[in-house]
Amino acid sequence: MFNLLLSKNLFNMDLLEVTPNVYPTIDVGLVNSSRYWDKVELCSVPALSGIKEPFCTVNKHIDSDIVKCFGTDEPEADNYILHYSSGWNTNRNKYPLLLVHGAGLDANSYTNLYGLGFEGLQQKLVKLGYRVFAITFSHSHGNNFYQAEQLCAAINKIKKETKCEQVDIVAHSKGGIPVQIYLSSLGYNSYQGDVRSYLMLGTPNYGIDYLFRNPLLNYFIYTLGANGVIVWDKIMSFATVLDVTERSIYKEGYFPGQAQIAYRWDETYPLDTLQQDWWTTYYGGSGLLGNSQGIDKAIRDGGFLIKRLNNKGLEPGINIATLAGNNVFEGVAFNVSGPSDGLVFIDSALYTDGMTKRGAKLLDKTILPLNHMELLYDNRVARWIDMQLSNK
Repeated sequence: MFNLLLSKNLFNMDLLEVTPNVYPTIDVGLVNSSRYWDKVELCSVPALSGIKEPFCTVNKHIDSDIVKCFGTDEPEADNYILHYSSGWNTNRNKYPLLLVHGAGLDANSYTNLYGLGFEGLQQKLVKLGYRVFAITFSHSHGNNFYQAEQLCAAINKIKKETKCEQVDIVAHSKGGIPVQIYLSSLGYNSYQGDVRSYLMLGTPNYGIDYLFRNPLLNYFIYTLGANGVIVWDKIMSFATVLDVTERSIYKEGYFPGQAQIAYRWDETYPLDTLQQDWWTTYYGGSGLLGNSQGIDKAIRDGGFLIKRLNNKGLEPGINIATLAGNNVFEGVAFNVSGPSDGLVFIDSALYTDGMTKRGAKLLDKTILPLNHMELLYDNRVARWIDMQLSNK
């Protein structure tokens, strides 16, 4: 749901002793990232013309090729980038496959995650014969309704380019939420019957309360300058109270899509009462480290989207499958208060009752021993995707 990564100058033995699996860089901008794609194209959504979502220093685009394509590191909401993989017009599989990235990421998360050298799902799926495309949203933490519009436009573009009437979609993490908005006709555009199968990788289908139940992580995210939202609007740093509203999850903050995926899990998985500021962070108030407006405020600011999606359900005739990880350790990001992939509870990732209530067909639910980010490059994930799509 966000990137919590240590910069190289902060990566020391004291931190290693506490977080032995932490990723060693905060810089997600790859060198010459366009080499992973046959072509990269800037596209527009006229319906979103004039809309600009707020950016702060940490969530601007930093990949130089992506910034060059957008023409700015703070693109307006009527822009998105469509990435074409090699074989997009020649590979053997009939249906084009669109990859949708999660929060704090871009399409290159499917090629070489954080520049760590892992071959991503994009390359693996191309080798398996898929005609792979990917989208980069204008704002990596953007409003999910705007992203649903960008997604709809991308699907129409792909259909025109490939002369195929339906596409398959694979979405990671928060990227699944705009997909569900479109497939449920909850957004500005009604569903056009143009998605054959929708596969989810660690998507919070019943929401997430991760940073509300792990208060100290908010402090790390802020002090490390990570591209991630926090649930405090004030923070105590070096005996000084700082206003960090722009970094917060609430409607005044610059992470407009994050409140939309907030949901309470405290009755299912109890909070850790030994954590500093556990009560004030979750329910609202001032603690020793920070001030929170509480998770209920975030859910209201997000328009109760998770509840609305599950009340509406996907349009009938869509095949769906969901994959969850059960490795709770993901660098310094971890969620040990219940079974999870380090960020998203398994119960949330595997929840499909709301989606199938109007006739969407559930193909599969699977759990693999992976954390949230390993879902983007592990060979077993590629095989799982291939199994779901090749059976159609």
